[in-house]
Amino acid sequence: MEQKIGILLPRSDMFPTLAMDFLNGLKMAFKNSMLSEFQLIYIIEGIGNASNNDVIKAAEKMLLQENVDITIAFCGSHILSDLVGIFNNYKKPLIHVDLGGNMLKPEHVSPYVLHHSLNLCHSAYLAGTYAAKTFGKKAMMAASIYDGAYHHTHSFVEGYTSQGGTVTNFYVAPMDYKAETYDKMMEGIEREAPDVVFGLFSYKEGQKVFDILANSKFNGKIPFMVIPTMADETINTENYKLQDIYSIASWAFDDSRPAMKEFVSEYAANYSEKVNIIALLGYEVGQTITKCLLDTNSIPKNIKETFQNKHIDSPRGPLSYNARNESQIPSHAVRRFRFNETSYHNDVLELIDNSQEEDLYFKFDEVPYSGWQNPYICT
Repeated sequence: MEQKIGILLPRSDMFPTLAMDFLNGLKMAFKNSMLSEFQLIYIIEGIGNASNNDVIKAAEKMLLQENVDITIAFCGSHILSDLVGIFNNYKKPLIHVDLGGNMLKPEHVSPYVLHHSLNLCHSAYLAGTYAAKTFGKKAMMAASIYDGAYHHTHSFVEGYTSQGGTVTNFYVAPMDYKAETYDKMMEGIEREAPDVVFGLFSYKEGQKVFDILANSKFNGKIPFMVIPTMADETINTENYKLQDIYSIASWAFDDSRPAMKEFVSEYAANYSEKVNIIALLGYEVGQTITKCLLDTNSIPKNIKETFQNKHIDSPRGPLSYNARNESQIPSHAVRRFRFNETSYHNDVLELIDNSQEEDLYFKFDEVPYSGWQNPYICT
């Protein structure tokens, strides 16, 4: 039986092989399933940085010209309601993919749309609550102009203040991070003497900040709670000799559970590459589509109804789709970022229950989207 899958993929500086990584994960999930009776046809379209009408045009092409059975698409939050509207109108299934730096709004809920993310906002809230309980009640926030405007910044603060914490100082780096010395950030840390510093930097700017912190007098003296993309193992390859760097995320490639260990080892065996979060997203989306095909022998239009009260055994644990049709798992991992002989690892210290996840949406319903229009932050 033929099934046509439309895939809209952006370019990325942070993950330069994003398109291939996503497809590798997706195809590996299909390969591991029992889909021999289905002939899967991939129709792939580039969508630039996934923040303008290129996404909308490509989606309409998939529906009207290619007549796909399901569409998979990255999309910036500012145009997500337009994309959802198209699939509402045509009553066709869509899986929207994102890292989860912004919270979904009520207008993004549709019976035809699933939102598959890594829930960065929810992780940031848990990081705030954990930091207040573990490190102390006085914090400083240090953020990149690129990373700092998404909802996860607000989510850090919400979580921290919910436990009696206070953020006493904010540092925002200028756009030209290559010329920035970060002296003001370091002066702020010395002046405020916080119990913890929240760090929101990614990619090459994150590497620069780590190098500055490693060579400062604060290394090992003040804990830093950073966004998971700052502590990404595939981007950080140099040993900064950092101490006390933590993050909370919905994934950990060093997770000792069999499903994650098997996923990591099989990906390396198949592609001779270390797994990354883009490949993980592709794999889980492949698992979602596989469950549709095995359970219903097709990909139903009302994809929301299909996944009510169902779980997928993903590498991150039992995955389900909540009331806003966003993927979620029961717990997030507290991770410590450490160099282990040859490479960086995010060692899992403990798991934190995520049962309050759906309640968080209501805290953000009136918080507008701000910052960059591309999906966080990968494009």
